[in-house]
Amino acid sequence: LIASTIGYGFTSILILLRSLLVPSYAPQTVNVNVLYASVFTGAFMATVSNIRYQLLQGVVEPKIIDRLFGGKWPQVKTLVIVLVRWANGLLGSTLAIMGMKYFGLQRLK
Repeated sequence: LIASTIGYGFTSILILLRSLLVPSYAPQTVNVNVLYASVFTGAFMATVSNIRYQLLQGVVEPKIIDRLFGGKWPQVKTLVIVLVRWANGLLGSTLAIMGMKYFGLQRLK
């Protein structure tokens, strides 16, 4: 919660400064309510991100990837793990953005 509050607060300050220094600048999104966005982000990280990470580390990697690529092809195993973790990151980002839009925390003007 603290980290997301600092992040959203700092971003809001930077947008405000840019708007003051460059009068022609018009942000494409509505200002974010820092408190609500921080609470959403904290709850999202504590639940959705944690569940995805636990499934990836506890089921997918040891039960599936290790069995398929463990002994024979260690380089392929490493590549598959990198790709699965990358896809997990993209999924998490997409879910977070969809959630913020659903709850009205991220809107275009």
